[in-house]
Order: sequence, then C-alpha cells, then structure tokens
Amino acid sequence: MALPSALPESLIDLAETLGVRVALLLISEFGGRELRIPKNPGPDHPIIKALGETDGRAVCHFMGDQFVYIPHGRAGARRQSVQDLSTKGRTRGEIARLLGLSERHVRRLANVPDKRQDDLFSE
Repeated sequence: MALPSALPESLIDLAETLGVRVALLLISEFGGRELRIPKNPGPDHPIIKALGETDGRAVCHFMGDQFVYIPHGRAGARRQSVQDLSTKGRTRGEIARLLGLSERHVRRLANVPDKRQDDLFSE
C-alpha cells in the first residue's frame, strides 16, 4: 500500500512499520505536541488510551524512551489541496478563498517542489 503524500516525513518510518492508520491516529490525537514515549507505558498512559492497548504498545516499542515531536501534518495536506484544486482548473484566487489562505501563500505552495521527489535534471 502506498503512503499518503501528505504524511509528514518524520512519521514515514512509523507508517511503514506499524501502518498508516497508526501514524494518522498519532497525528489526530497528538499533532503539534512533543511527547515522551515510554518503553513500558502503564494502562492509563495517554498513548495507550488514545491508540488502544495493541497499537499503543507497538508505538512505544518502536519509538520508546525518547522525546518525539508529532507534527500536525497540515502543511503537506495544504500543499496537496492546492495541487488538487489547481489540477481541477481553479485559479490561485479561488484556491486562496476556498482554503482560507492568501494568494501569495497559495503561489508559494504551488511553486515549491515536493522534497520527497527527486529532481531529474540535477547532477
């Protein structure tokens, strides 16, 4: 299964190992926060409560005993939304209005190449 293009780079390893569903759950529950991930969480730990026993323990085993920033993932989603709307023929002004962004920011998002895609012409 292909990973969503809007998935933050810092969670790609987690998504490849434990699944996209677990990565998206982490983002929805803890996005924008820095968490200390314990090796052996108790049953009342927020990660166990949010993800459930099995997924919570898998995350703790994979990322345990470290501080981790969980990105909120909005930047990639915005860039993807701008690209999708642009492909559908919307103008930058329409896109800005629909997404609640400035035209300048829409232009920036539309003109920045995806960092995860290789440049075919660079040496």
